[in-house]
Amino acid sequence: MKLFIVDDHQLFIDGMRHLLGHLDGVSVIEECTRAEEAIERLEAEDSFDLVLIDLGMPGMDGLAILQRLRETGSGTPVVVVSAEEDIARIGHALELGALGYIPKEQSAIDMLHAVKQVLSGEIYVPGPVRERLSLYQSRRHPEHGTLTRRQMDVLELVARGYSNKQIASALFVAEHTVKVHIAAILKALNATNRTECVHKARSLGLLD
Repeated sequence: MKLFIVDDHQLFIDGMRHLLGHLDGVSVIEECTRAEEAIERLEAEDSFDLVLIDLGMPGMDGLAILQRLRETGSGTPVVVVSAEEDIARIGHALELGALGYIPKEQSAIDMLHAVKQVLSGEIYVPGPVRERLSLYQSRRHPEHGTLTRRQMDVLELVARGYSNKQIASALFVAEHTVKVHIAAILKALNATNRTECVHKARSLGLLD
């Protein structure tokens, strides 16, 4: 098997190399510390049996990798191994095709078990995270909701303080498209600015 680790901390990469070396059949473990470089390498070859990515990296993050793979129609299996606690970002990663979420806080034995589960074709998400995801999704799509899936993606990034340019980069869309989405969100929530928009979205349960 050929594995690819994408994380901005070399110490973690070294630890994962040692851990993954205990898997039967692993012949190659490659690494990369930047999402931009990871995207280039993944577009150049699709021979990886599993890619392990961190969500929180400087510049383009793990979500950008998943978004790019989805847009190119890549079938490369990806699992998130991260200390990310934002349930919206974890949920987004799974929606973009990640085969699971493995918290970095897990023990080596549990982490190895999780990787094996993903390699066997299953989705791995720890019980507590599954519960949080279920609650988040029920709030995200209330019966009175009027926002589209893409508008929700934009809203979540607005709530995180992203500029239009940053949102465009994260979602791989034109900045003009972001402006159109934001205008629609403001209208749907009857808000006059971003701050009011985020406040109303939280009061409606659209955001954590």
